Amino acid sequence: MRSSQIVSAAAIILVSGVLAAAASGASAPAAVGIRFTGRSFAVSGWTPPASAPRGGWPTIFAVYASPAGASGPAGATAGAAGLPPLLGSYAIEHGTLVFQPRFPPAAGLQYDVVFAPPGAPVVRRTFYGPPRDVTPSTRVLHIYPSAAVLPSNTLRLYIYFSAPMSRGEAAAYVHVLDGHGRALQGVFLPGEELWDPRFEQLTLTFDPGRIKRGLTSNERMGPPIAPGARYTLLIDSAWQDARGAPLAEAARKEYRGGQALRAPPDPRQWQVAAPAAGAGTPLTIDFPTPMNYPLLQRMLNVVGAHGTVAGSVSVGRDETRWRFTPQRPWRAGRYRIIVDRGLEDVAGNHIDELFDIDEFHRVTEHIVTRTISLPFTVH
Repeated sequence: MRSSQIVSAAAIILVSGVLAAAASGASAPAAVGIRFTGRSFAVSGWTPPASAPRGGWPTIFAVYASPAGASGPAGATAGAAGLPPLLGSYAIEHGTLVFQPRFPPAAGLQYDVVFAPPGAPVVRRTFYGPPRDVTPSTRVLHIYPSAAVLPSNTLRLYIYFSAPMSRGEAAAYVHVLDGHGRALQGVFLPGEELWDPRFEQLTLTFDPGRIKRGLTSNERMGPPIAPGARYTLLIDSAWQDARGAPLAEAARKEYRGGQALRAPPDPRQWQVAAPAAGAGTPLTIDFPTPMNYPLLQRMLNVVGAHGTVAGSVSVGRDETRWRFTPQRPWRAGRYRIIVDRGLEDVAGNHIDELFDIDEFHRVTEHIVTRTISLPFTVH
């Protein structure tokens, strides 16, 4: 439950009082009722005393929240299940006792309200939060790698959404079709569904057993992307976002299989274009092969004489170009690009380390540092 539902000591007193009143079987007079304004709850037809009762207003007036559709009489389900009443504030407004929850009522919840004034029958009412907005509006923004030709040993796909998505359903709504439109099975690593903390970026991993040479899956089924073959990645519009609304439209990416990348990224082959002093033009790096898009956002940093240079990163040309734009114009001097060795190309090859290491492609260099430095000078 939400933090707003943490029980207070006063609320415990209320639970025992409510259960006792329920056992008496008393019914409320018609004149006393409970109103829900959409933001607060108020008692009507009852004149509050000049001061709050011992223990405070929560001892006679409380609101419980639970998933919509909970069975049982109002207040009974939440209270009997041990759920604490909502936290909030009480006030007397124009002679009416009003409770305003700390957090606004939410869609998908029901609110069981209990009013138990001393010496009078208990009043119970159930209200519901605002209706869910299920208007389709969430879309697929980007799919990476973005190139039309993907190496046959491409390791990961990244799907970016415009809003948080529901989880645990990617396998049902993400399909890979062959050149004849038939859905392929066993393309992605089974049971894996990786999301960023906002649930807006999905990472799908092609089955490594079919990528690494010498493994049974690779020899029996071949790579998930065959050189020269055509494919379509389809994201079904029936997939629901976190609100329960389907996607505004389906998304498709057509691609063709290319030759495998069997060499690790080599920074000596990168082309660094240094900017001019006094300008805010970008620093640019061109790579000979496409790189991992998310890692390019965070595994390269620019350092100058006064420390790390603040700026923004953009990636283009099918992930073969990295551009860094400083917040302030460049000063003349020497700089370094600090590259994390964990940076990968689209096939999962790290700097100085192949993802697919076999007897013909072994890495013997002992890696001492986790970063390398690429110097450049601004004139």
